[in-house]
Amino acid sequence: MSEEPDESVERLAPDVRQLLGRIWAGRAMSELGAGSGFAQVIVGLYAFGAHPEVLSLATRAAHQEVEHARMCHALAELYLGEPVPMPIAKKVGMPPHEGASDPLRATLHVIGLCCFNETIAVEFVARCRDAAEAPAVARATSVHLRDEIGHARVGWAHLGSDRLDAADRRAIRRWMPRLVKANGEMWLERISRLPERGVPGHGYPSVRDLHRGVRKALQEVVIPGLAEAGIDVSSAAREARAL
Repeated sequence: MSEEPDESVERLAPDVRQLLGRIWAGRAMSELGAGSGFAQVIVGLYAFGAHPEVLSLATRAAHQEVEHARMCHALAELYLGEPVPMPIAKKVGMPPHEGASDPLRATLHVIGLCCFNETIAVEFVARCRDAAEAPAVARATSVHLRDEIGHARVGWAHLGSDRLDAADRRAIRRWMPRLVKANGEMWLERISRLPERGVPGHGYPSVRDLHRGVRKALQEVVIPGLAEAGIDVSSAAREARAL
C-alpha cells in the first residue's frame, strides 16, 4: 500500500515531515500491537463462550488492525519520502488481573481493550480526522474512525449480552477503577509525546485538545456506558474525574 504524492506534505518543513513520518511509523507498530491484543481477546472470548455476534465483531477487528498498520506505514513512507521497513508483529502482554478467575479475566480483557481503549481511540481519531486537511491523512483517519467504532462495540456487545449475569457484573465492579487509571494514564502519556502545539492540518491537534478528548471519552462515554450495562461505577467515576 502506498500513497500518491501530496502537495500539502511536500510544502512542510523537512524537520516537520521527518517528525510526522516517525509518528506514523510508530502508529503502524501500535496498530499491530492492537491486533495482537484482539487475537488474545478472541481466544478468551471463545473459552468464555461469548455470544457469536461478539466473536464475529472481535475477529473482524483483529483483521482491521492489520489494515490500520498498513495505512499508517503508507503514511510514514509518504511523509519520510523513502521506503520504511514494515514493523514485525509481536505478541503484546495483557494485564494479568491477578486473583480473577479465567472467565472474569477474559471479560476484563475485552472491557479494557474495547470499552476503554477503543472507545477512547474513537474520540482521539475523531479529533485527528476533524483537524486533518492533508488528503491522505483525511482518508486514512476516516477509515480508521469507522473501524474504531466497531472495535469499541466488541466490548459493549459483550457487556450487553446474556452471557454475563448479575454475579459477573458485581465481580467486574472492583476492577473498574484500576482500568480507568491504567487506560487513562496510558493515553495521556502517549499523547504527551506528540508535538505540543500539534500539526492540525496533518491529523494531529494540540496535546491539550487530545488530552481533553481522553477525559471526555472516559467521563461522558465509558463511565455512563458501564453504568448502563449494570456495573456500579461510583468508584470508577471518581477515578476518571481525578485524571
